[in-house]
Amino acid sequence: MNEFALLAAGMAIILAASFVQSLTSFGFALIALPLLSLFLPLHQAVPVIVIFSLFVCLGVAISNRRDIRLRQIWLLILAGVIAAPFGTYLLLVVRGEVLKAATGVLITLFAALMLLGRTFPIRSERTAFVTAGLLSGLLNGSISVSGPPLALILSNQGMSKQAVRANLALNGVILNTVSVISFAAAGLLNRETGGFLGWTFPAMLLGAWLGVKAVNRFDERLFKGVSLWLILVSGIWTALSGFGRV
Repeated sequence: MNEFALLAAGMAIILAASFVQSLTSFGFALIALPLLSLFLPLHQAVPVIVIFSLFVCLGVAISNRRDIRLRQIWLLILAGVIAAPFGTYLLLVVRGEVLKAATGVLITLFAALMLLGRTFPIRSERTAFVTAGLLSGLLNGSISVSGPPLALILSNQGMSKQAVRANLALNGVILNTVSVISFAAAGLLNRETGGFLGWTFPAMLLGAWLGVKAVNRFDERLFKGVSLWLILVSGIWTALSGFGRV
């Protein structure tokens, strides 16, 4: 693929991923990772995804700041911050195919359970939030997929659409910032990555704007259904990609 075709494909992927992220506060990596990894090495695709996701999350968090429940989710955020650098270490030492396959299987399992109407009785919300936060941070630092564990636990706890969006966005801002710092320390941010970011940045802005415009068209039930189907399909795709089937 020549450079022009690569940039055109990258812009289309980033636009679609930004739209989904702005609409649901998660999903950027679920859309972008399987597709960008077809053209870019994983150690380049992951920093690109995390940086763009950071910008989109910042916009969503600011516009929905009144729905943020920091007292409820601070343990979840702290656990993710602690785990993110370890995820970056995995990105450096573990084969990308192995990481993608394992993550895809895990995402698919959780999404399928919730689509079947299963909820998870939680005796200790604090313990559940720490567990979900650690998993989210580990996944964000390694393959940029942080949203699904958090979306599942917050939905399981009965949060409204706006509250889920706001709290996922806040977590994304903090967690992605830590991951970007980890990437820089590991030498994963270079001129080539910066060039790709610069060319595709307008596509990210357009996708995020379209997502904000579309969000009010979704009612509560439809929002959760679309989100879970997105997780399921992307989880299957990611797993198949990791196993070399797509």
